[in-house]
Amino acid sequence: MVRRPPNARQRFEAALDQLIEQVQQDRHILAAILCGSLSHDEVYDKSDIDLVLICTDDKKTKGHGVSLVVDDINIHTSVTPRDSFKKSIEGASTNSFSHSTYAKSKLLFTKDPTIESLFDQLHHIGSRDTDFQLLRSGAGAAYNLYKARKWLVTRGDLELTAIWLIRAAEFLAQIEAGLAGEIIGREVLPQGQRLNPELFEVIYTDLLNRKKTKKAVGQALDTADAYLERKAKRLFKPVFEYLRAAGDACSATAIDHHFDRTHDVNQVVAGCEYLADIGLIDKVSTPVRLTTRSQIDVDELAFFYNED
Repeated sequence: MVRRPPNARQRFEAALDQLIEQVQQDRHILAAILCGSLSHDEVYDKSDIDLVLICTDDKKTKGHGVSLVVDDINIHTSVTPRDSFKKSIEGASTNSFSHSTYAKSKLLFTKDPTIESLFDQLHHIGSRDTDFQLLRSGAGAAYNLYKARKWLVTRGDLELTAIWLIRAAEFLAQIEAGLAGEIIGREVLPQGQRLNPELFEVIYTDLLNRKKTKKAVGQALDTADAYLERKAKRLFKPVFEYLRAAGDACSATAIDHHFDRTHDVNQVVAGCEYLADIGLIDKVSTPVRLTTRSQIDVDELAFFYNED
């Protein structure tokens, strides 16, 4: 009987098992977390393994990376003190890149029940977490669609317009995943295609696979714009709440500061400009002085929400 050579996954899992057997004997290693493709996706011969090892807290041991090798398979390893791991998990925005990386990972072993508890929390998405993830994705989509429209109108450049559209499609895929209550993957476009195939056929698949004509690219851009406008009230819910609570015009500086510092969301002012363009909020101005010693007021961009 001829024995078949092991496939890629079998080789990788055997190499990982061999390494885990070794590190479990190290009393300073408390847990191992498998990240990357081997934890939730497919691998092939040229893949590698991403591993996080959580170690005991020690002033002399800082978080660091080390590339290990077993059976000619590269294992890129992050060695992270327990306290640093805890802070990174507690500080990560739900459905952010770091959160989704861990949320799709696999806890291989742990000697510390608190690590297991932290790991379990990663798979819970609260409603408020979803609000800010959708805001982040909505603002990103609005910015990229603005850029796409600019290149189409000013230059008629179909290639660059398509590039910006595909970037916007990633944010729209994040929106679809968020609305469906799913963890956003690092490769989120397949999630979007699965959840809303008709939308992504127009704004993504056809852009890649068909000849780019002004009509086709324009249709893709209009389709993406229409989708974002339909979802705008849900996506930008925290902005409406913030402006409603303020009861007055809020400057761009105040808006950026609030959402960036408090919720780790960028490009919210770009989102506000988009909301003003589609008539959901008002664009106004507020006086500002350019330096602490300035005696002359100039106008700063501001926004106001009038529920009437």
